[in-house]
Amino acid sequence: MSIEFKVPPGKYNKWCERRALVCNDQAIISKANLYLRKKNLSQKEKAALFLHELVNCQGLEFVVFSSAKFKKAVNLPGNIVLVPCFYPEVAGKSWNDRLVQLTIMMQEHARFVYDGWLPISDWNIEDLRESVNHLNRILTLFSNQERIWFMWEPKYIPHQLYPPSHLIEDNHLNEITDLNLIIQTWPDNDVSAYYRGLSWLSQSLILPQPAARFLFCIVSIESLVTYIEREATNDSIFYSLKSSRPYTKEEREKCIEDTLNHHLINNPINAIQISYSKCVRSITKILQDHLKRVFINDPESYSLLFENEISGMTLYELRHKLAHGGIDMMDDVQREIISSRIWDIENITRKYYNAVLKMILDKPSFEQKMVKSISYPFQIVSHEGMYKGPILMAEIYGQKSMLT
Repeated sequence: MSIEFKVPPGKYNKWCERRALVCNDQAIISKANLYLRKKNLSQKEKAALFLHELVNCQGLEFVVFSSAKFKKAVNLPGNIVLVPCFYPEVAGKSWNDRLVQLTIMMQEHARFVYDGWLPISDWNIEDLRESVNHLNRILTLFSNQERIWFMWEPKYIPHQLYPPSHLIEDNHLNEITDLNLIIQTWPDNDVSAYYRGLSWLSQSLILPQPAARFLFCIVSIESLVTYIEREATNDSIFYSLKSSRPYTKEEREKCIEDTLNHHLINNPINAIQISYSKCVRSITKILQDHLKRVFINDPESYSLLFENEISGMTLYELRHKLAHGGIDMMDDVQREIISSRIWDIENITRKYYNAVLKMILDKPSFEQKMVKSISYPFQIVSHEGMYKGPILMAEIYGQKSMLT
């Protein structure tokens, strides 16, 4: 596929290509790697600075996945360029052409791949951050026009972003089989409640957006807690875990006073919202009482949810911010705050479900260790001929676009 659109100066790759990273200067490599360890940068900022330092790329090179189909290269506000990595039409072309096959796959799934470019003249953190946020905002505008979505990521992602794979062996399958047999003996309402809550955790693991993943984990916990505390009858397998009781008038007043004292000066509106949820509706109180009991042997998990503040918020306060639209999802730094807490909330959610099982069964459900491994999506080579993999972005990202 030939791209007639002129390649701008400072771009490392030709349009719709992702070649190997070529550098044989260890000092430059070491300097580029320093950006990957900076905690004040988002992952996208790290990736951009890494590529700039390593190969002197003078802009953001990124791949875009979208339901929008542009038949030609487009210029978006702020010098953003998107170039289609597929044929605008396949009529009359050979079906043996790999790009024809990939184009058809993109059309069938309404997930098209684009090569993105945004030049950057000044590489200070503030300007880079504004470039990333500008790109997020412009692509978001399309959702206001029609049911159009965009996702983007740097072409070269630091390996820290990639999740590990898990090697499943017979002993792990046996644990799943044994647990399934136990669950089949529960009352139907308990089975439905357990799987309903667990499904939120399961779905969170396949979502690309950190905010959605975070909220799905919270909903997973709240779903089972709410069932146990408000719906489980005396024949429920979970009945022994019920721990909540209504607040007395005096307790509600004390709860409101404490919450306002903690939040009122810094954020009055947030103080009122938290006071209502925590002290009047008592949803937070029910969760706290229940989880304190379930996590009696794991106080660290309880503290991470309700007591330990990171970036000025506990995990549950972050949940309130997200649920009430208090986080700017176009701001890469705020998104990074959420991303940095994903592991905590996923781990706590999994721990909660396993702790519930242990209290019911009087033994752990999962004791077999798993082997984890991390793949490296790209490598730095000393000369171009050392790389033998695919270069066309349609080939590299075409299959991935079907999975997002």
